[in-house]
Amino acid sequence: MTKDQSTTTGIKTEIPQYKLPMILFMFIWPIVWFCLLIYGLGPAFVRPDGTAPSWSIVLISILGNGLELIASLIIFKREGYALKFSALRERINWRFPKSWKKWLMFAAAFAAAFGLSMALNPTAEAIAKISTIPDWMPGHPLKTVNSIQDVYPDINLKGNWIFFFVQNFIVTIVGNMFGEELYYRGALQPKMRGVFGKWAWAANGILFAVKHAYFWWRIPMLIPAGLGFAFIFGPVGSLPLTIISHWIGNMAPMILVLGLMAVLGTG
Repeated sequence: MTKDQSTTTGIKTEIPQYKLPMILFMFIWPIVWFCLLIYGLGPAFVRPDGTAPSWSIVLISILGNGLELIASLIIFKREGYALKFSALRERINWRFPKSWKKWLMFAAAFAAAFGLSMALNPTAEAIAKISTIPDWMPGHPLKTVNSIQDVYPDINLKGNWIFFFVQNFIVTIVGNMFGEELYYRGALQPKMRGVFGKWAWAANGILFAVKHAYFWWRIPMLIPAGLGFAFIFGPVGSLPLTIISHWIGNMAPMILVLGLMAVLGTG
């Protein structure tokens, strides 16, 4: 294992570098883990009518992203970091850009990633039409969703603050946003420079898209998204902006508002 020496805010830091087989392994094990959860554990919850209870899908999401979050903390611990914000701040680029050029780079990267992902969104449906996707699969691309209640048909959302909190904060923010970004960007991307050099962000973004092989129909639209997230973390140098971009890119703000309206019984 080689070491990458970089300078941030005048402080020299050494980040142990992964060789190519280890890099590939760190992207492959989540594929296997999610496949076990989705296609191994998931069918055990499917009802006779072919649907799955919403809580089982929430459980799979928590277990999936939760292990990625734990894995990132293990990586930091093995590097000798104390698992606290003050110790990890520089290691994970926990800062906002200070120059207008960096902000312009962020805006351009976000606009390009979001625009291309939206343009490629129809490919998910096209791929689904030639694939065999279980009917109970969350986010099925061939199913029409007219309201947030359609996503969770077996859950009474009105007044259900517990489910609202679990889905929008534990699953979405803690698991999906922080779990994925802390693992793939914060922990792994800086450890890929020994193999990919200045293009580590590009390799990270593409591998991040391929990592979603368990939802294979989403890979084309995730390539520009993954590249955008990796660029914002790497050349722009901001994990908070990467997390915010991921949150917006997943339409989480809209889902949050619709969920809140459903809980309040206004929509």
